[in-house]
Amino acid sequence: MKKVIITLIAVIISITVSAQDTALTFPATYVETVLDAATLQSLSRDFSVDKARRNADGTFNTRISLSYKEFDSFRALHIPYTVTPKSRAYVQMAENYAQMTTSWNRYPTYNTYLALMDTFRTRYPSLCKIDTILGNTPANHKILCAHISNNLNDNGGKPSVFYTSTIHGDEPVGYYMMLRLIDYLLSNYNTNTYVTQLVNNVDIWICPLHNPDGTYYSSNNQLNETPVSIRYNRHFEDLNRVFPEAGQQPAKSDYEPEVEAMMTFMEAHNFTLAANFHGGAEVFNYPWDTWMTWQHHHADALWWEYIGHRFADTCQHYNSNYMTEENDGVTEGGDWYVITGSMQDYHNWYLGTRHVTIEVSENKVVSSNQLPNYWGYIRSGLLHLIGEAYNGIHGTVTDSISGEPLEAIVYIANHDLDHSYVETSLPHGDYHRPIKGGQYAVTYSADGYLPKTIVTQIVDGQQLVQNVKLTKTVGIEDYENSISVYPNPAKDYITVEINGDLEIAHIALYDMQGRPVETLRATSLHTKTYRLDITNLPAGTYILHIKTANGRETLRKIIHE
Repeated sequence: MKKVIITLIAVIISITVSAQDTALTFPATYVETVLDAATLQSLSRDFSVDKARRNADGTFNTRISLSYKEFDSFRALHIPYTVTPKSRAYVQMAENYAQMTTSWNRYPTYNTYLALMDTFRTRYPSLCKIDTILGNTPANHKILCAHISNNLNDNGGKPSVFYTSTIHGDEPVGYYMMLRLIDYLLSNYNTNTYVTQLVNNVDIWICPLHNPDGTYYSSNNQLNETPVSIRYNRHFEDLNRVFPEAGQQPAKSDYEPEVEAMMTFMEAHNFTLAANFHGGAEVFNYPWDTWMTWQHHHADALWWEYIGHRFADTCQHYNSNYMTEENDGVTEGGDWYVITGSMQDYHNWYLGTRHVTIEVSENKVVSSNQLPNYWGYIRSGLLHLIGEAYNGIHGTVTDSISGEPLEAIVYIANHDLDHSYVETSLPHGDYHRPIKGGQYAVTYSADGYLPKTIVTQIVDGQQLVQNVKLTKTVGIEDYENSISVYPNPAKDYITVEINGDLEIAHIALYDMQGRPVETLRATSLHTKTYRLDITNLPAGTYILHIKTANGRETLRKIIHE
């Protein structure tokens, strides 16, 4: 019934606006306009800017996606616009597995997509599993993910990479690319040296279609630009605008089903590197989306520029006119145009993953017979980007006596900020830190252990293995019962409680840049209990430093909600 009501509303609105502009097509349409930089940045916070091409005079040719819910608000701004003509792309659909894979020059129907994913699993059972991120979308589709590895049951402490595409349903070129990439990795294992190296040394996850309800909006047997496919999900929400915003404390609890499922999936995996793929431009768009560089740069901006140009240059090797927009194919997201609530920023800010957005085609939908050409342009770039997860600093953090793996923080002083530090993963205690070449002081810390700092020299494009053993701060087995810190996460107060013969000599709180929170003072409730008032501190992650009278030290990670 809900679907019927939404459809009727869309039809009614289509009839209403058609008297004013007969070119409009609802439930969603695209309009084009020319904006100055300030207006573009302002407008992009309220509407789904789909494309912005910079002109010589500093203005932007801008395309904006409007659902029927947004159209009246946009018209009220009195911005001149024209309606984008309907796509002229010739789309041929593959109705079965053989049609799709014989020449790879078609888009899949929904059932063909399911058949492809199932065939990958059954044909390569030792290399591929299919996970379900969401079993039933509002329109009864599935969001699936192929897991590719030479050991599907234990990643062996390898770095992991996550690729996902088509969060906007009418941008299916990346959807095609991800299916073709899965097939290429599986069919070339043990025959292609580089593919074999990737599958053996990187845990690979690929979700070809994040928004099936948008892609197959009109029919499970057809896709194309709006209104056949639509940018939005079935609730007419832009899924790349409704993730928790970077720098904000998540307030929503009623996330869109596709967003909530993707958040749960990403939180369950400690991904080293991730990318999501769009259409409508050709550019490597790194974080942050919600800030321009001058407002708030990413800690690893130099690394993003480095790997971004490596990706773009690889693509340009196969077509010199491909992946050349903005700064020769690479841009910081907010410098292009600001958006909030993107999946990229959520993954970077809240989970510490290096997640990038890649626009793979100037046109949202390219003609079917052109798909193999685009695959030829981007294939090597996609493979080598997976390989970037293998470079930088890698290793394990373990107990110096037992050798047991530890849950630890790997933090780089005078570099890390905004949750750019990484954490180890159990059961192996492994960590993976891609970073631009240079010299860094890397600090390893875990609850109940003395931190260790190692000065490290990193070389671009190479891997440094640095295994670290940490020593317990006290020589008793029940150390965790000696100093208790609670609650964690905390909202108003942190309590530090001491047991046994220990006495606290010093308590301090530091932000994730290593700066002391000078205004914080510990209040002694009695000789064994201290309370820290954090009511006025910004929400975020902090490091609590505790030093005992006998010179022992420990660090605890504190989450302030």
